[in-house]
Amino acid sequence: MKAEHVNAFLVPAVQVLQKMAGTEVKVGKVSRLGQSVGSTVDHHLSIIIGLKGRLSGSVIFTAPRPVAEALSAMIVKAPPEEVGEDDVRAIMAEVANTIVGNATGLLYDLGIQEGITPPTVVLGPEVSFGFDGGVESVQIPLETTVGEITVVVSLTRETP
Repeated sequence: MKAEHVNAFLVPAVQVLQKMAGTEVKVGKVSRLGQSVGSTVDHHLSIIIGLKGRLSGSVIFTAPRPVAEALSAMIVKAPPEEVGEDDVRAIMAEVANTIVGNATGLLYDLGIQEGITPPTVVLGPEVSFGFDGGVESVQIPLETTVGEITVVVSLTRETP
């Protein structure tokens, strides 16, 4: 996977979180997960958005429940106890959708047209994600003022 493809997701992730939640965001060590591997996360909220076009695959945003709750409250400018579980799912799905939407704009500027699927919300600890053969995956930790969000970008190689 090319660095410019990863950056197309990394840059909007930082910008959207900073703007929507008003939080500082620090990028941790980006790591390759390789091809045809799975990933298990111990987090309680994961958002999956599919991509289809010259690149195809998925982008997964995952966060521990307390982090998702705190970020959601920051986004809607409400006390955390006033933001219900359904609200948290909807808010975090919209954050992920906004990030991927902005990323597709950056990819378009690189000559890569992409379509995206609606967000899928997965709840529960120790969720495993598997990727098909030929899919390259990278994991990007994003440290906010309320905790870490992990972004996993899994894409097939670009076809000419």
